[in-house]
Amino acid sequence: MTYSYERFLKGMALRTTEQVTLDSIGYETISFFKSEMDERFFTEEEFKTLPKVCMVTAISYLTKSNEDYLMMDVYDESNQHHVKTIWLKNGEIQLEND
Repeated sequence: MTYSYERFLKGMALRTTEQVTLDSIGYETISFFKSEMDERFFTEEEFKTLPKVCMVTAISYLTKSNEDYLMMDVYDESNQHHVKTIWLKNGEIQLEND
């Protein structure tokens, strides 16, 4: 199992040359009902198959040049199965490799 912070640190290494460490990030995990999830982060098919309750781990980092990165890992609350990772840069949705 890959932990969210590991996925975030690996992803940030591809996005910036800054040294991102655990003590320089902000993070939280929140439970959402499916009806509370923002549909713009999912394809129609992905949204249809979301579990009734999702756990979202959000991790953020602000670079020295004020670029705001946010990664959200979506999990099925009932079994902790990873559903999707969503990346945003300055509020804009990024492709997995951006």
